[in-house]
Amino acid sequence: MYRRQHPDLPGMFDDRFHQYNQPSLVRELRSSWLFCLVGLALTIAGTAALGWNEGRAVRTARALEEGLREVTVPETTAVVFEENQGKLVLVAGALAVPDPLTEETYGISVRAAKLRKVVQVYQWFETEDQRATNQENLVDPHDHEKTYSYDTDWFDYHIESSSFANTLGHHNPHLDEWPANSTLLSNPRVKIGSYLLGAALTDQFTSFTGFTSDSVRPRVEGVRVYAGLYYHSNNLWQPEVGDYRVQFSYSGRAGEEHTVVGRQSGREVRPYTTEGGEVLAILQEGVRGPQEVFRTEQHTNRTTTWLYRLGGWFAIFIGLHVLGSLLSLALDLQPRLRRLLALGSTSLQLSVSITISLGTIGLGWVVYRPQVGLLLLLLSAAPYVVPLARLVLGRSEEPPPRP
Repeated sequence: MYRRQHPDLPGMFDDRFHQYNQPSLVRELRSSWLFCLVGLALTIAGTAALGWNEGRAVRTARALEEGLREVTVPETTAVVFEENQGKLVLVAGALAVPDPLTEETYGISVRAAKLRKVVQVYQWFETEDQRATNQENLVDPHDHEKTYSYDTDWFDYHIESSSFANTLGHHNPHLDEWPANSTLLSNPRVKIGSYLLGAALTDQFTSFTGFTSDSVRPRVEGVRVYAGLYYHSNNLWQPEVGDYRVQFSYSGRAGEEHTVVGRQSGREVRPYTTEGGEVLAILQEGVRGPQEVFRTEQHTNRTTTWLYRLGGWFAIFIGLHVLGSLLSLALDLQPRLRRLLALGSTSLQLSVSITISLGTIGLGWVVYRPQVGLLLLLLSAAPYVVPLARLVLGRSEEPPPRP
């Protein structure tokens, strides 16, 4: 009777049942394995970068502290004292450059640590623009129409015009026909008083100032000088493709005041190796004392460290974001773990990336500065203390299962 009145309702012995697809980590991993690999690679790379950066920062800080303790300031730079052989010395004063750097073709002569010559050639360059094609005639909605435009300008590198989409009328000089090459000359004799700066210190002159020779005209005919540039062109205002111009600049000119820190080797100041194996070879502008020099270097080290930290954290965050669907599925299967890791005010990726970053940074400083390292480790774990305590207390208050 009941079955005739309610034919669609399942009975006690009805063999029909419904089966729902349960979430599966294996299924999710198979469907998005490529994204998972990218996310995992970014997370590992960010963590490795943070670990390398903290090790570098710790070693540099140790080396600078050792340098400040061991540095010796000679009484005068006019005399090289033998008792300072092999020691870390600080030498400050005006640069002396006995031999000038020259470029006879353009009448250039300057007493400086470096002379840079930059050659720029007037060349064609190609610009590519993309726009969607007419939607009515589209076969593929992702098709785009490419248009190319061409113009000329000065470049200090060769542009291969044979690779242009339209080479008709757009020909640059072949690389074999390049008119001149850019050069950088370093002076082997740069001194402060009687101290000769080694090659490692001379290489650190990187701030260049442009100049021209006012006393000597170029020996090459047809060269015109305008705004500090030497033009090999018949018309400055309408140059032709293949014309070129040359600019000169110097760094570390004689008379400029600098401070150097390094190991005294004979009359030369060379890189100094610390007990930890780090190398100290410092060049700074102006006359400075030991405290100011090493304080500036420590500030530079901290700035560089924070830049790498931000880069490492960002890589971890992006990696976890790519792994977001897999992580969410894993935590859906473990609700208690989700309550522990995903803080209420932040996303899972943000909270975990900050924890990994702070933990890695803290581990890097535990040996060198235990207090700082332990504090960072505590900060990385602090947001999870309260959720963990609630989780443990909640589990302890659950009634025992009935027999």
